[in-house]
Amino acid sequence: MVKYLTLLSYLLCGQINAQSLTAENIIDNSIAFHDPKNELFSNDYSFHFDESRPDGSSRTSIVLLGPKSERFEIASQREGRLITYKIEKENLKMFLDDNENITEEDIKKYRFSPERGMMIKNYYLYLWHLPRKLKDPGTIVGKTVAEESFNGYECCKIKVTYTEAVGKDIWYFYFDKESFQLRGYRFYHDEAANDGEYIYLDKLVEIDNVKIPAKRDWYTNKEDEFLGSDLLTKISK
Repeated sequence: MVKYLTLLSYLLCGQINAQSLTAENIIDNSIAFHDPKNELFSNDYSFHFDESRPDGSSRTSIVLLGPKSERFEIASQREGRLITYKIEKENLKMFLDDNENITEEDIKKYRFSPERGMMIKNYYLYLWHLPRKLKDPGTIVGKTVAEESFNGYECCKIKVTYTEAVGKDIWYFYFDKESFQLRGYRFYHDEAANDGEYIYLDKLVEIDNVKIPAKRDWYTNKEDEFLGSDLLTKISK
C-alpha cells in the first residue's frame, strides 16, 4: 500500500508539474530537445532538399544557412536550369546556370529579384531554425497553453504573434506533451477567414546534438488541400 501511494503521489506531481509549465517553459524545453547547444546558429550547415508538389513537379535544392557568418546560398534545379542566390551580409548576387548575366526574359520567367532573394533567405532561416526562432526580438508568445491532438500526437498548442515591424501573421505551434518535440505549426494571414496553411513535421535528421524535423507536409487551413512535401535528405557542415 505504501509503495502504491508513493507511486500515485509521484504520478500526480508529474501531472501537476506538466500542467504548470508556461508557454515559455515549453518553448525552452523544445529548444533543449532540438538544439540544446545552439549549434544551428553557431555554424554553417548545408541542407539538401527534395521538394515535391501534387502536380508531379519536383525540385532539388542545396541551401547553405550561416546566420552567424551572415551567409546564405540556395541553388535549385528547376526545369533543367540551376537557379542560385548568394547573400553575404547585405551583398546579394543572382545566377542562372552559374552565369550572373541573366536575360530579361529569364529574370521574368524564373522570378529573379533581390526582394525575392531576401524573402527566400528569411523563409529558410525561420522555418529551419525553429523552435529557437521563437526567441527572436519582436516575437510575442501567448500566455495560454492549450492541449490539442495534432497529426495523431497529443500536443501543447501555443499562439505566437509578432510586433508590427516583424510581421502580421498569426501562428500556432504544436509541441509534443511528452518529449516537447515540435510536431508542426499553423499560420493565418486572417484567422477569421480561416486562410493560411498548416504543416505536419515528421522524422528527424541528427547532426552535432541537433535534431531537425526532416519532412514537412503542407496543407491549406480552409480546404485541407495538400500543397506539397519538403524532405531534408542530408545536412552537413
